[in-house]
Amino acid sequence: MDANLAGFVALGALFVGLFAWQRLDMRRLEDRLRADIKTLREDMRRWEDRMNARFDAVEARFDRLEDRPTSVEHGQTRLEERLAAMEHGQAKLEGLLEGLREAIAVRAAAAE
Repeated sequence: MDANLAGFVALGALFVGLFAWQRLDMRRLEDRLRADIKTLREDMRRWEDRMNARFDAVEARFDRLEDRPTSVEHGQTRLEERLAAMEHGQAKLEGLLEGLREAIAVRAAAAE
């Protein structure tokens, strides 16, 4: 019976040793997994910061483009300015013609 008891105790010690070894191995695996997850989170935060910075830069460029008049708006503004200058010149010309007409009418009336 001594041999059986010694075998039983040895088998029990082997099981306890295997469970302890397996638990230690699982603990190491858990630690590596936690470290990898932490690294991934840090990488994701860095990527998020980079993407936010790029998004802000693109948004700022769009804002600048919106503030700048388009070529159509610019052409329309130039056309309006030229039209206003022509209207002003036409008004001056009409005034001169009206004065010339009055001068001719006064001379004609004086000649009679």
